[in-house]
Amino acid sequence: MARGISRRVEIYLQACREIQYERPHEAFGYAIKAQKEARKGRLKEREVHALRMGGICQYAAHDYEGALSTFNTAHDRYMRLKDRSGLARCQQNIGLALRGLGRNEEALRFYRMSEQSLRVLQDDSVLMHVLVNIGSTSTALNQPSSALQAYSECLAISERLDDGPMRARVMGNIADVYINIDDSERGIEWSRRSLDLHRINNDMMGVGFTLTNLGRVYQSMNDHDSALAHFTESIAVMSQIGYAEGKANSMLYLSQLYLEGGLYTQAWEFAEHARRLFVETHDVDRQILASITLGEVELRRKKYPSAARIFKEAATAGKRTDNYALHIDIERNRAELAILEERWDAAIRHLKAALAIASANATLNGEAEAHRLLAHVYERTDLHPKALHHLRRWHECKLEIDSQIHARHSQALQLRLEVERAERERQVVQMQNERLQFDLVSKTRELNTSAMAVAQKNELLTSIADEVRTILEMGPGQRANPLKDLLRRIEAHKRTGEDWRNLNEQLHDVHDAFFRELTTLCPTLTPSELKTASLLKLNLSSKEIADILTVSVASVEIYRHRLRRKLQIPHGTGLTAFFQQIGAGEQ
Repeated sequence: MARGISRRVEIYLQACREIQYERPHEAFGYAIKAQKEARKGRLKEREVHALRMGGICQYAAHDYEGALSTFNTAHDRYMRLKDRSGLARCQQNIGLALRGLGRNEEALRFYRMSEQSLRVLQDDSVLMHVLVNIGSTSTALNQPSSALQAYSECLAISERLDDGPMRARVMGNIADVYINIDDSERGIEWSRRSLDLHRINNDMMGVGFTLTNLGRVYQSMNDHDSALAHFTESIAVMSQIGYAEGKANSMLYLSQLYLEGGLYTQAWEFAEHARRLFVETHDVDRQILASITLGEVELRRKKYPSAARIFKEAATAGKRTDNYALHIDIERNRAELAILEERWDAAIRHLKAALAIASANATLNGEAEAHRLLAHVYERTDLHPKALHHLRRWHECKLEIDSQIHARHSQALQLRLEVERAERERQVVQMQNERLQFDLVSKTRELNTSAMAVAQKNELLTSIADEVRTILEMGPGQRANPLKDLLRRIEAHKRTGEDWRNLNEQLHDVHDAFFRELTTLCPTLTPSELKTASLLKLNLSSKEIADILTVSVASVEIYRHRLRRKLQIPHGTGLTAFFQQIGAGEQ
């Protein structure tokens, strides 16, 4: 009964996992069924896991509020079960839901909690993904140093685990950090590395994202032709794989490029298409950004009523996010519209709101622009003392901005030096590992040569001994004593010569980890059995082992039988293959 319930739970969960991102609503149904079965069988761990899987389905369906509620419930249950692994994953899930809701500071807090747990658990595979989450959230919160630190560690882990797709993704994220601090050269360099690796991995989504990033860099450099080419290719790639959010993101950047170039019709079409896609995917921040772009298009076209309506809608949507940069942008645009319509009181109201938000969040560019526009409004309304005050404040902000730009350039240089130093250290470690591997191969080759030499020498000595015995049987009586002495010396050399001691030392030198692990697995192994195991690891035959140990083939077969019995090696598993696996990790 219990086994049947457990099996049904796993079947439902597997069905959920297979379609949770393609058909999340259907997958959610499987998660509910898994929960019910687990509850029926009193399988508490599987029940809470099924609950969390349901939350992932809600997240995939862009129901971030529902997902957050589900993850919070699962979080409490993991706490009661004292399941640290499940708790760490659930904390990451909560962070994802909070980011979807635009609550970035809270998301970062939960990601950090997950990170701490995963370090204790030494779960690097999940830790990589959490570090990416930390990096992207830090970037959104304008914390480039924290972002780069997270990405750099993630890159090191992905290289250690040989995870090509993750390496490509993280390289693109590192490029984002450099782009955001205006280091275009490094941004392009990391983007190109990421793009090449994505193409090698045949990761078209990664290709699309990287093309978008390169377009942004070229746009910031006023290379509009290159930007246009990269945005257009990105849209084509995202359309091909059916990724709506990625397509919308590229369309939004392309619309802003057209806006800068005065191509208002194209700017409107792409921004409107992007906005609709963001509404469908419940991406609040980018939906607002697309609306702001549409409003700016209408401002340039001098369609003021339409612009006013769009900015008002953006302000309403802005209540659903803590993205203060968007709030500042909305208020500034509404103020510029009021200035164009000479509604001075409204302009002052919106500019003061923008100034308050910018000051509260230490956003100097926002403060400077608000002071500049306030100075303009007060000058137009003949309030010259106020105009002079805001003009001075604008000048002060500009000086501080220039200082920050200098600091950012220094920061970019420092980040570059840190990355280059880390890369050099990585190359040194790689060279050391390659040298150690070469040494190991050389020693193994030397060991094999020694083993064969011992076998051949013993075989030769055995042959000589046989010949001497024949001579003894056939020869005259005066040859008997010398030949007997010769036989004794030959037999003594076979058992006490330096060859076996040298071979034994080489075996321990190369296979030290093998001997340690083998004696840990079975402390009762005899010296003869250990020697036989080490020679089997070299893929030697029973005859060759018998020659080296100077025993009969039958004795070697007995050793092989005892090894299989003591180590409980299944009969379907070859002894050589079994012993070659032991100690391989440490070598």
